[in-house]
Amino acid sequence: MISRYGDLAVSPEPYADYRPVFETKRLNVTHVRIHPGDTVPAHTHADEDQVYYVATGAGFVVLDGVRTEVAAGDCVLIPLGTEHEITNTGTEPLDYVFFVVFVPERA
Repeated sequence: MISRYGDLAVSPEPYADYRPVFETKRLNVTHVRIHPGDTVPAHTHADEDQVYYVATGAGFVVLDGVRTEVAAGDCVLIPLGTEHEITNTGTEPLDYVFFVVFVPERA
């Protein structure tokens, strides 16, 4: 299966645009574009591990209260149960792709 960025449906939020790329019972891959100065609010997942790949931009992530700067090329591991948020500190969009592994797999 191939997905093309230009064909992905956009699910807008006030702080970011989400473009689901793939989703199966075990995996979710989604592109996120955070608007300059905005934050994806802190949240926790009880049923998934996540990895963020930062494609463009700069900002910071907060993982269980620990803040770390991130920029294009960085990867972030977010284990199940970790409270996390990501903020764009730049003047351009911060683009990242998240990869989710569902634990246990969805029915």
